[in-house]
Amino acid sequence: MASLNKVFLLGNLTRVPELRYTPSGAAVCEFGLAVNRKYVSNGQEKDETCFVNIVVWGKQGESCQKYLEKGSAAMIEGRLQFDQWDDRDTGKKRSTLRVVAERVQFLGGRREGGQQGTYQAPQQQSNAYQAPSQSAAAPAATPAATPAATPAATPAAAPAQETNGFPAMPNDAFQVNNDAEDDIPF
Repeated sequence: MASLNKVFLLGNLTRVPELRYTPSGAAVCEFGLAVNRKYVSNGQEKDETCFVNIVVWGKQGESCQKYLEKGSAAMIEGRLQFDQWDDRDTGKKRSTLRVVAERVQFLGGRREGGQQGTYQAPQQQSNAYQAPSQSAAAPAATPAATPAATPAATPAAAPAQETNGFPAMPNDAFQVNNDAEDDIPF
């Protein structure tokens, strides 16, 4: 019989990641993740939060401790692990179900130098299109100054529209070079 143990979670950290090392020198990072769910019951919208303990091993665990903090958004890909032990004080059987992360993707901004609370916005690619800025001192182009050979030219009076924070681009802004190796998206 085949089996599968795979978990994908997207949520926010509920506590600061705690990093420790095993006697053999392996890094282990532990933190909590809150995953929210919205649903409708009897015509009313309700919220449900699931709190999950996450364990990350090795270099990835060290990166989590360095770049994540309480409240940071992260996507976790991993597997479920069930642990059982006897309580030292009461002698009763205890158990927990947690996620052992195989991949952690940091979402949102990046902290500078690993310092708490200081975020740096993600950098735009250097080859990204940037709309030319129009200053008040520069004269606006008139339709008469536009060459007749370019019928697809946009009148200068129309400002560049922004979409999701990026300036609108004309259809001919990019040229595709199928021979270049840099065009590979991965």
